[in-house]
Amino acid sequence: MRAIFTYFLGPKGENFEIFKRLINKAIDWNKGWREKFFDDETIYPKDFFESEIFKSEAETLEKVFDEFLKRLEKNLPYFHPRYSAQMLKDPSIPALLGYFAVMMTNPNNHAYEGGPVTTEIEMEVVDDLLKLVGFKDGWGHLTSGGSLANLEALWAVRDFRKDGIAVFSKGSHYSWKRICSILKVDFVEIDVDENYRIDINQLEDVLKNNNVMFVMANFGTTGVGAVDPIVEILKLKEKYGFHLHIDAAYGGYMRSLIIDENGNLIDFSNVDAPLKKFVYDNLIAMSEADSITIDPHKHGLVMYGAGGVLYKDENLRQVILNTSPYTYHKTDKPNIGMFQLEGSRPGASAGAVWLTHRVIPLNRNGFGKILSQTLKTANYFHRKIENLPGFSSLTEPDLDIYCFYRHDGSLKLSEINKKTLKIYNGMSVENPNAKFILSKFVIDPATAKRINPKFEIDDNSLNTLRSVFIKHWNTLSEKVNYVDLLIEEMVRD
Repeated sequence: MRAIFTYFLGPKGENFEIFKRLINKAIDWNKGWREKFFDDETIYPKDFFESEIFKSEAETLEKVFDEFLKRLEKNLPYFHPRYSAQMLKDPSIPALLGYFAVMMTNPNNHAYEGGPVTTEIEMEVVDDLLKLVGFKDGWGHLTSGGSLANLEALWAVRDFRKDGIAVFSKGSHYSWKRICSILKVDFVEIDVDENYRIDINQLEDVLKNNNVMFVMANFGTTGVGAVDPIVEILKLKEKYGFHLHIDAAYGGYMRSLIIDENGNLIDFSNVDAPLKKFVYDNLIAMSEADSITIDPHKHGLVMYGAGGVLYKDENLRQVILNTSPYTYHKTDKPNIGMFQLEGSRPGASAGAVWLTHRVIPLNRNGFGKILSQTLKTANYFHRKIENLPGFSSLTEPDLDIYCFYRHDGSLKLSEINKKTLKIYNGMSVENPNAKFILSKFVIDPATAKRINPKFEIDDNSLNTLRSVFIKHWNTLSEKVNYVDLLIEEMVRD
């Protein structure tokens, strides 16, 4: 239980004392580091800090900073369990400390000379992630986010294979169609099944009739958190020989649930989390992919700006390799920018991920303890909704994202939308006084019909309510269960 409380600021700021102490340590360290760099005299003018110029400019700085902080008060409470609309949560304390300490030194991980220490730290982070997903060999790097990671993966495969189309489900992240447009790669979108997973039969039909170079499988769709049947897709891979990329930007860290303290896989019967056997089997199968997107800035407990991409095939590194006349001159050390799409990248992101991984292990007793709570919350909410008159699940949650809708017994989309949107308008960003904040997930009629053939299509979409239980606080309090409070608020007239 230690990691659940010790390494977070807390919804009410309960754990700020250790954070302030260690932030001050980072500030003092940085000042001392600067002071020790040669014995040069100060470049500041004598008596500068007593001058009217300094006093005036310092006063301006503080005044504008106060205005800035006041403006930030209008932000949404991403830190609190009452907010479950999007993939937003408090970064862990080690992530904040790691980012802050490195940020003050401002390294650029595009080349070794731009950030020697943080480049080595990033390589250690990549090694952590390779072990997490089960790649025995491979390479990779951090990115600014999952969309960039996905773009780079398809770019590398396109340039290596030269010819073929990309295939992914209609439930995939919206960026995939953009990526294909940018790279001029033709694509086919596969329908989803009743669980919002890729339709495996339709996928095989496409494979039979097309030159497919790239199949993307989701491990946690953005909309509902669905896990595509990777085990079955791997069977098709043996038959058709495509490159299998897994977009595990959201769900990749879930693999820590099935890893013990020695790095070994745990048998399903010994998993201490409400994990479906289907999801467990696909976590195991993740190691057979050719490349994977995994985002530390989602379930990796760090702040945004830290995506990641992992590869098995060294050929993909060589095909996107590039150089520059003004950098990458340290040839005996890793120059990450030579084999990635991005140029400048903050070394601070690598610092945040590294420190988090060292403090919270990537196994069942580290990240696993935290992620098991998010799964428990989603499953608890699902059971409550299923037994609540006038509410129904869109799908059963694979991970910790859950979509549902309100109805009066009618399955007409227009009636469902009317009742569901009434809740949404009162419990979303649409209402500045909302006690809970949810999001909505909008589905086209054809997909809605595939999920539930009993839906009556009399509107141009199906609106559902969406909760992203990425925070682990919802059911931990001894005094209040935020899921129960959420339900009480939903059923109010």
